[in-house]
Amino acid sequence: MSQMDKILDGLIRRTNDGKLNWRRSVREDDFIASVDAISVVVRGFRRGRLSDISKYQIEIKDAQGSSVGVLETNDEPDVDVAPDRQATLSQTHQVKRLYTLARRSALNPDATLDKLAKALES
Repeated sequence: MSQMDKILDGLIRRTNDGKLNWRRSVREDDFIASVDAISVVVRGFRRGRLSDISKYQIEIKDAQGSSVGVLETNDEPDVDVAPDRQATLSQTHQVKRLYTLARRSALNPDATLDKLAKALES
């Protein structure tokens, strides 16, 4: 298991356990979490403003905010990803799962849906 596989497993596990809280970034499809002084950004990229997410990326930043590692999925056949940044098939599934968990953690859609359902009951 590679170092990035271990990192992805740990991020997914801690997010699932509620031990890692994600927040929104300035960009709509970016979510950020911190582990000690290290920041993790998980991103979704869209081809157009209203289209579905077509590519995912995870970026690790050190305590000074410098990028020290980037992993990208290669879901778009016409877009090349640098070999040292390209996710394996297993990592692609992990990054997509992490994005979904991070989004849910940051946006808390269940609370919004509960609030709406209660408002509609009255």
